[in-house]
Amino acid sequence: MADVAVSIPPCHTVQDSPPVPLTKLQRQEELLQRRSMPSHWRAPSNPVLKVCFQALSLIAFGQVGLEPIWATIKLEEEGDESIWEEGIRITCDRLNNMLLVASLLLATSAVFITTTPPRLNIVNYTLRGPYILMLGAFGLLIGGIIVASVAVLTTAKARPYWSEQVLYATRTNVWCTLIVLSYPFFAIGLAAIFLAFGILTAIWSVEDSGLQAAAPLLLFFPLLVALLFVYVNATAKARSRLRKNSQETAERMLP
Repeated sequence: MADVAVSIPPCHTVQDSPPVPLTKLQRQEELLQRRSMPSHWRAPSNPVLKVCFQALSLIAFGQVGLEPIWATIKLEEEGDESIWEEGIRITCDRLNNMLLVASLLLATSAVFITTTPPRLNIVNYTLRGPYILMLGAFGLLIGGIIVASVAVLTTAKARPYWSEQVLYATRTNVWCTLIVLSYPFFAIGLAAIFLAFGILTAIWSVEDSGLQAAAPLLLFFPLLVALLFVYVNATAKARSRLRKNSQETAERMLP
């Protein structure tokens, strides 16, 4: 009988699949587990100051705490610049949006303080009370625009090492940086409130009962949305994983 040759297919080695790249949050978490954030970057222990610190951080960076900023700076030192560049872009976009809103409100307030009402029997904003409120809104908007413009110019050119050594060098520097980045929000928000109450008082100063009854509706829905937002955030039980991991790392490093 003739020998039958049996061909055996070559064995193929199974190669390991490439590692899945970490997300932005995972990279920040991993760094915070390796490198603890300095104490002057953390929220104060005083309850009142802690709330103020967290509120300023939320307004300035959209985060309740500076852990993401610290992790971003250290990741840039290790060669990962993508998160820093993305953070700079987001911060500048937020400030530019506030500049746009402030410019629109500034034009509105300028119209009110430089013109006379077409019908004094409906609304009269030239009276002392409404006019003072609108002048106050005008001044706040100018200040907010100036600070926001300076913040945009500074933030766009900021580098991680300079930010760590200058903007966040000490506890005082951290507070000043948060206040500067948050001031446009407070100035524009307060100016909007002044404008709203200026218009309301101008309407309430005349003798049109229909407008006086309908005027509060101008503020009802915005205030309702603001209260709902505060309620949702005040009752939220979920905590940021970045803050939690950073606190756990700091506790493990304590003697």
